[in-house]
Amino acid sequence: MASDPHPATRLAFKIRDFRPTDAQAISGILSNSAEAAQWPPESYPKLATSPGGLLLISEFEPSGEAIAFLAARIAADQAEVLNIATLPDFRRKGIASALLAASFERFRHSSVSRVFLELRESNSPARALYQRHGFVLSGRRKSYYQHPAEDALCMHSDITSAL
Repeated sequence: MASDPHPATRLAFKIRDFRPTDAQAISGILSNSAEAAQWPPESYPKLATSPGGLLLISEFEPSGEAIAFLAARIAADQAEVLNIATLPDFRRKGIASALLAASFERFRHSSVSRVFLELRESNSPARALYQRHGFVLSGRRKSYYQHPAEDALCMHSDITSAL
């Protein structure tokens, strides 16, 4: 049998809810993701247990290694994607897209009608990902990010029009 020239097409991962033991893994993911918001590790367990908090983990199978995460918050009929990051070796393999799709499913069950997010203006791969999931540009925040200073692009998606 010929070997698959694209072994990444067989990447096995699952998406699950955050566990308190995942905080250290999230720190590792963030240390390799300069473009993501750099929150302190204790922020994630607090978000996961707060009203409206949503924290999803993508776990590599069969090892169980946390390879990506998505943090979001739901308030009334709106949600905000607060942070999303994937380990470099697992990028461009559909994991962030799967996390977004899973979050949108949760948002629908919570009667969310619109989702918001901000991203660095220079982060064109993330912008393309969000556009594939129905996000459109809705504004700009001047000098929102530091280290380096950079504008944030504000985007939103109507949950009914998203993939």
